Amino acid sequence: MVKRPATGRRAEIAVRLAAALPGGYALAAGSAAFLSLALSPLLGRAEAVLAATMLALVAWTVAVPLVFATGSAWRAAAWIGGLAAGLWAAATLLGRVG
Repeated sequence: MVKRPATGRRAEIAVRLAAALPGGYALAAGSAAFLSLALSPLLGRAEAVLAATMLALVAWTVAVPLVFATGSAWRAAAWIGGLAAGLWAAATLLGRVG
């Protein structure tokens, strides 16, 4: 195990917290937006929003421990940020098309 200085470890924990909390929220919000638009043709509008919200909370719950389980804090932040941005882009495109 590589011994890191205390300030480096604190910075790594700060990056992981930033990826887990606001990043996880952005991931959950993006997945809720995308899923509500994707499920609305299959379900009623209210049911699609409810199902999308419940699945988005599951996504956030899974994302938080995964951020702390990865080997690199920056890799975790990049994955969460990339997934959130991709979901928001897909929701935006789906909202314009549908």
